[in-house]
Amino acid sequence: MTNDAEPRPQYGAYASPAEQRARSGQPDPDVDPALIPRDVPPEWDAAPTRQASGSPATTGRLVDRVVTIALLAFGLYSIITGIGLYTDPDALLGALRLDTDLSDPGLIRGLGVASIIVMLIGWLATTWLVWRRGAAGKSMWWIALIAGVVFTFLGAMLVAVPLVMDPGVYGAFIEQQGLVG
Repeated sequence: MTNDAEPRPQYGAYASPAEQRARSGQPDPDVDPALIPRDVPPEWDAAPTRQASGSPATTGRLVDRVVTIALLAFGLYSIITGIGLYTDPDALLGALRLDTDLSDPGLIRGLGVASIIVMLIGWLATTWLVWRRGAAGKSMWWIALIAGVVFTFLGAMLVAVPLVMDPGVYGAFIEQQGLVG
């Protein structure tokens, strides 16, 4: 017993083959495809289409740019605030909580200036490289992250190695660890 009062579905197993083709977007086999109007000329079919402003690709590029700018801003802030610490040996010893005198504070001061210059040149080179990749539409946040780690490490090592090799600082580290008997 079928109820003819209920409407037939326009899809699925109960739809006719013509209804199924219409719902799936396939042309009717009785109609000549050459007579179907087109929205664009054929030569425009191969042209790349613009994505909508809210598409995932546009959102991804926006996030990439925001993260990259944040990393570059943090790097520049770190370099600027590190100037006082790297170029003043007494401030550096105070940050390490060491109460000692350096045998050659001028060397540490000079290496601190060199360290700041290395980090600043690294920041400028990173900014240039990131700008080029951004203009090419490529991902760039990872470059800012890796360059920040590399140039911060190089700058810190310029000051840390001679600082730790200073006899007064070495003795203060030994004493601080309680290794003096």
